Amino acid sequence: MGLRKTPLPIQRTPIERGFVNWFGPEHSPPLRSSNEWSSWQSWSPCSRTCGGGAGVRTRQCIRRNSAGPDCHGDTRQYQACNMKDCPSGVTDFRHFQCSAYNNKPLMGNYHKWVPFQSVHEPRESECRHCGSGIGTGGQGDCELSCLAQGQNFYYNFGKVLDGTPCHAEYNGVCINGHCLQVGCDFILGSEEKTDICGVCGGQNVSCQHHRNIYTTKYPASGLFGYNEVTMIPAGATNIRVTDKSNNYLALRNKNYHYVINGNWAINHPGEFNVAGTKVQYKRSADNQETFEATGPTDEDLHVMVLFTEQNSGIEYEYWLPKNYYINHQRDRSSLQETVETALSPTLPPTTPGPAATVHSDTIT
Repeated sequence: MGLRKTPLPIQRTPIERGFVNWFGPEHSPPLRSSNEWSSWQSWSPCSRTCGGGAGVRTRQCIRRNSAGPDCHGDTRQYQACNMKDCPSGVTDFRHFQCSAYNNKPLMGNYHKWVPFQSVHEPRESECRHCGSGIGTGGQGDCELSCLAQGQNFYYNFGKVLDGTPCHAEYNGVCINGHCLQVGCDFILGSEEKTDICGVCGGQNVSCQHHRNIYTTKYPASGLFGYNEVTMIPAGATNIRVTDKSNNYLALRNKNYHYVINGNWAINHPGEFNVAGTKVQYKRSADNQETFEATGPTDEDLHVMVLFTEQNSGIEYEYWLPKNYYINHQRDRSSLQETVETALSPTLPPTTPGPAATVHSDTIT
């Protein structure tokens, strides 16, 4: 018999065997040498249970290279929280902070304190005791300035508590004595804004514009009485209705109950909580009326007009999510007494023509 040759084992490199045992720093895995932020910690509890408060979270700069640049950004971030209005009867937050000094003497005297805010910073001629904290003029939005009841001066007790609204006329929250605007992402100091469609940080591409003119000159029942102008579907944003006549705009909810100017009773202009949003009702001395609401609405709204004279044209517009458009066209209210012409979503924008009895939807 011949000799059988035994095959020699194949010699594989360490790399081919799946591992490498290199020596020397030049073969060590690279170390991360730049300074960078740690992950954000969890949010703190909200400073208030209602009416708007603030939460905070922190992070640390991990310094791996003392010669490298510092981490860019803030170590603390604040968010607005519990933004819903407090129930009726709950003490206003500034009032609560001022009343905490009711039983504390000021220059040997006791006073009852109430919040005092004005729209401008104090001028020297208005503030007789600015150096001592006592004044008679305005003050910053994030200072706790309280008026002594029955007296003609206020006292500045320092900064308000974090989470105190800056001012009723704009959206901001006080943090460490500074007013920070609330972004649509609820982060204080954020520049994120809600687009026309109601999308935070959106690009105005997820909704369509509806604009109409209601031109029926008289209601079918006669000169005096209510008539429906249009139904604005749930989900609408940036609603605006305008009339320039001696007639009165009115508003009904999805159950056909009047919420503004109903049952022959005219409301004072103001803010009304309707359909999950706030409707601003304005009426000027020259008889111009408007309904305005940011939305989005959570139910259908019926815009009405109370005729007292011939209608000169009621303009209304709103934005509706694109996926709502087909349903809106299919489910138009059967109560409409005027002809409506709905343009196809694929057609270019148009404007209402001279025909005075036709509604035209402008899709943009």
